[in-house]
Amino acid sequence: MHTAWLKGHKDKEARRNQIKACVGAFDLLKEVLERDFKKRDSVRDYSNPNWMAEQIAVNEHNAVVDDVLRLLEIKE
Repeated sequence: MHTAWLKGHKDKEARRNQIKACVGAFDLLKEVLERDFKKRDSVRDYSNPNWMAEQIAVNEHNAVVDDVLRLLEIKE
């Protein structure tokens, strides 16, 4: 379980149990993210003057999706 789930909570065990109760919903969300939002392809149109900005946006999108997917992995 990612430590972000427990940060700032006094009763860590109660919080852990609360998160574990949501695992089914998290699994469904992971499916949607992996199916509909995962991994945009790299920019290949280098003739476009904005290709670098577009590539940065793609990289950021992919990084955020990866971060959320890691957060949703509830393992002990």
